[in-house]
Amino acid sequence: MKKILLLHTLLLSLFLAAGCAEKPKPQLTENQKAGLRKDAKEFLDSLKNVLVKEMQTNGIVAAVAVCSDTAQILTVNYGFSKGIYIKRVSLKYRNPNNAPDGFESKVLNHFSELNSVGKLDGNSEFFEVINSDGVYNVRYMKPIFVQAPCLNCHGSNEQISPDVKTLIQNKYPDDKATGYYPDELRGAVSIQKTL
Repeated sequence: MKKILLLHTLLLSLFLAAGCAEKPKPQLTENQKAGLRKDAKEFLDSLKNVLVKEMQTNGIVAAVAVCSDTAQILTVNYGFSKGIYIKRVSLKYRNPNNAPDGFESKVLNHFSELNSVGKLDGNSEFFEVINSDGVYNVRYMKPIFVQAPCLNCHGSNEQISPDVKTLIQNKYPDDKATGYYPDELRGAVSIQKTL
């Protein structure tokens, strides 16, 4: 009887130990990568379309208001519709909601290093699978570059109109997001998705 009890205890211990073992880190498939690329592109295109339309219809000042208010709502809604967490991040952010976390800061610094040696372009991206309390998430980042219309709000002091400066100063007294030039690294789109 003792041998049977000992055998049951041993088997139960082995079963529990096997169940507690960490799951192997999943590898991203090409389809998963393509899906993240598509989500990033769709998101940035939709946001750009809203901003350009507002700029053309109601002017730069109205576009700044859309960027500060509507963009955050569009971001949350887009992420919710796709089952992802998505945001724009930058080391020189305007809206504190766009401040990078530790992972994003590391990748943004990596992008900056690549950019400084001419190795960052529109095809650049970063993927990493992270274990967070036993749940695997993919982190994906794609660089965002400054385009000519962005300079109306993110360019030099001479490029930003007094009305836009006043609006930005009132809305974002700690703004860090000016002084950019065309094609400069502005930040990145950052996506997290549970695997």
